Amino acid sequence: MCFRRSVHHLTLLLALVTSFFGSLLLSRWRWTDRQGNKIEKDGKLYEVVKFEHTRGMARQTGNVQMELRELSKGGGRGNKSTLRMKPGHTLEVIRLDEKRFRVLYLDGENLQVMNEATYDQVEVPMDLFDGQVQKKLVNECTFMEEPPEVTVMYFGEEALSCKLPATLELEVDRSFMGASKQSATAREKDCHVKGGMIVKVPDHVEKGDTIVVDTRDGKFVRKLQR
Repeated sequence: MCFRRSVHHLTLLLALVTSFFGSLLLSRWRWTDRQGNKIEKDGKLYEVVKFEHTRGMARQTGNVQMELRELSKGGGRGNKSTLRMKPGHTLEVIRLDEKRFRVLYLDGENLQVMNEATYDQVEVPMDLFDGQVQKKLVNECTFMEEPPEVTVMYFGEEALSCKLPATLELEVDRSFMGASKQSATAREKDCHVKGGMIVKVPDHVEKGDTIVVDTRDGKFVRKLQR
């Protein structure tokens, strides 16, 4: 009798341990699988910004909690909300269409781009770019001899977002020798690139040089060798 009780207790303990670590593994797998996915809810499109699986107490099942960011156009674009679901419930993941266009020129609050395969010209609102740095760099692209391609994400016929390549090569129009300052590793100064944007560069960068800039923050990456 005592032996049976011991086996029963051991079985319960193993079940609890398995459930606990299984939940952790499930949480990690779902986190990496779900974060960044696009879902449709109540006729609107959302991006999963954060995904968590919470373990339930005792025999209770856990919950899935997602932080969502609205992508659809309108007054709610960019707003965040929370969605809670039971683990067994599912949501359909929306696949967006990715299209590439060559930058042409700025027209007020819109960027004119071209599909190089069909030569169709498309108008992209500037508010589809994420942040002021990207918008400033878009302006720089219009001054380049060979403007880059931008990537536009579509949900059906609706353009949801637009982004630049990871880096851009920009020509230094002028630099300011008097603006140099000592940093932890080297001397820096401000320089103007062709479109007028100011970038902090190492002291050895001069007018006419081509520099590589990170489009996420607009910071100097390296100077191209002539």
